[in-house]
Amino acid sequence: MNENKAITYSLLAHIRNSGTLMKGPVDVFVPLIKRTLNQINSKGILKGESILEIQNEANLMYSIDFPIPVLKIILNQIANEVNIGDEQNFIINKDSSFILKAFYFEDFEEKIQESKRDAENLEKIFIDFCKLKNIEVSNKTSIFDFIDKNKISISKYLSNNQDPNGIDYTIEAQFVEFFKKIPKVFDVVRRIYLGSIISSFLEYKTENFTQDVELLFDTNFIISLIDLNTPESTHTCKKLIEVGKNLGFKLTILSDTIEETKALIKKKAENFTNTFLTRKINPEDLYNACERRDLNSSDLERIIDNLDDSVKSFGISIYSFTERLKTSAKNSTELEKFKKIRTNHFSALHDTIAILYVKEKRTKKIREFEKVNCWFVNNSSSHELEDFKDFEKYSYEYQKETIRVDELLNILWLSNPRLNTNIENEDLIDIGLSSIVAHTLNDSLPKASIIRELDQNIQKYRADVITDKDILNISSRISNRQIKNISDFNNLANTNSVEFQKKLKEESLIQEKEEKERIEKFDKLYERFEKEINILDKVKSNFKTKEISLNEKSEQLENQKQQLSNEQNQNKIKIDNLSNELEKERKEKNEILKNLIAENREKFIENEIAKWKNKSLKQLMYCGIVMICAITYFLYLAEWKIDNCIYVYENYKNNFLITALITIVGFIFTFFILWDFRGKHYNHSNIKAFKDLIKIPEDLK
Repeated sequence: MNENKAITYSLLAHIRNSGTLMKGPVDVFVPLIKRTLNQINSKGILKGESILEIQNEANLMYSIDFPIPVLKIILNQIANEVNIGDEQNFIINKDSSFILKAFYFEDFEEKIQESKRDAENLEKIFIDFCKLKNIEVSNKTSIFDFIDKNKISISKYLSNNQDPNGIDYTIEAQFVEFFKKIPKVFDVVRRIYLGSIISSFLEYKTENFTQDVELLFDTNFIISLIDLNTPESTHTCKKLIEVGKNLGFKLTILSDTIEETKALIKKKAENFTNTFLTRKINPEDLYNACERRDLNSSDLERIIDNLDDSVKSFGISIYSFTERLKTSAKNSTELEKFKKIRTNHFSALHDTIAILYVKEKRTKKIREFEKVNCWFVNNSSSHELEDFKDFEKYSYEYQKETIRVDELLNILWLSNPRLNTNIENEDLIDIGLSSIVAHTLNDSLPKASIIRELDQNIQKYRADVITDKDILNISSRISNRQIKNISDFNNLANTNSVEFQKKLKEESLIQEKEEKERIEKFDKLYERFEKEINILDKVKSNFKTKEISLNEKSEQLENQKQQLSNEQNQNKIKIDNLSNELEKERKEKNEILKNLIAENREKFIENEIAKWKNKSLKQLMYCGIVMICAITYFLYLAEWKIDNCIYVYENYKNNFLITALITIVGFIFTFFILWDFRGKHYNHSNIKAFKDLIKIPEDLK
């Protein structure tokens, strides 16, 4: 199961690093569920009564739990993607049953096989490492559990799960610390770690995340921020300041915290030349930062003098109105509990007022992380922090007041990695791994007070017997947990200084002998590891060569295909050009023919109208001729009748009546003909109406 989970984490990291099209927090899981649907489909399963069947298959394949609400979102997203038009390949019904007609997905099979090989090799190397440390490897021992530790740690904030206690991961932390120098191993660790954090998306609710948050910083955070801790711790704390500013968080520190920080640095300055063992055992000791930065006690005094300005330069506000909180703290149950786990009353009072400050800001107990508006942020890896867990056991149902800086950064990244939080994948990995290694190794050390007492006893009784090399050997044995009964050494120093020196010398000689043997074993392990890596690299190289060859052949075929396609395109272009020219000619001919037909049609219409008009003109001419003839005849008779007296007059009278009748009738016909003439020649409405009634021949349409 651990190996399967490690493969899943490695795959998630690959998807996250290569996923340029991800828009939401669940997108990284879509390929995994697609692969699950493909697995279900390959078994001949075409439908199911519930998506629980898909969930169970996914859990078996990846060894991580997909909550049903999140799974529904992923499945609906897949359905929207694969169902195109009428083709419904994957259907989720309202009753959560499903139909899976066809589904194929194998995009990551090669990557999964590679991740599997890496996981197997990593576990094998870890087992060899344990053997070199003379540690018996049980079925419960796994490097993957340690890598997954940070996810388990932040899950108590995301899903209110209790952080499991009593598990010692010292050997795993030493393994990661040792192989930091070997990229081929450490890169696998980094990928699995990133994947474990990504898998926490399944527990995190991002829709209600509030950005109206205040961060109250502890003493150890400020020590790291001003670079008096390890470089990794300084980077982590500065990163949180950067992220907090970008997200609009309020950054605060109590004036009492400033005073406690000054007191801590001052104490270190006063004992600057009196300590040796502590700095060798604890890499986070302030003296190691002084050695790295070449600082002396005077430099520490200057840091104390400028501490207020240094803190303000990071954009942190100093809260000075703590008297009311102190009054409340003096009678609080929190102070009584802190007195049991802090070295002095001032420290206990300081932590109490910090907790009370956060509680006042929250106004009530809060269950969901995304609704918390204030945190007491520390960067501690001391035993006091572990003791503080017992103090907070009651609060796993609710969000506790304190949070480690690395845990907070992880969760802020989870809230939406696409937000402008400036937390890159590399930063997240370096911060997280450095943190869990440092905390784990420091957890395995005796309490600082016991080490300080031993350091003082060594400086007091070392004389000429105990050398600096002996002290280094002893510090190594303490760091590797080979000396556990340090209190016995301190008691011996108080009762028998000679025996004390003798015991220290014996431990130093044992360490020197073991160190030589360990170096030889590590050299052999490294040689074997290099050999295995070279064989694996050779296999990968051969595979890569074949892949390159196949890619070259594929590229050649693609080029030939492209060339053929180009020729086809060129021929198509020529055909298209000819077709266009023919079409152009056809259109030109059609246009000419169309214009000619239109011209002939207009001539035909004009001729028809002319004929129509000529009819009225002819009618008018005929009537005019008749009228002229009638008048002429009448005038002719009248002139002739005058010469023939009365008889002629009577004859004339009869002819006149006939002529007059003819003339009147002629005038009537002429009137109507003139009316018709006017209508055909001068009435445009009549002309348009006649034009519309003209029947156009088929060849002129």
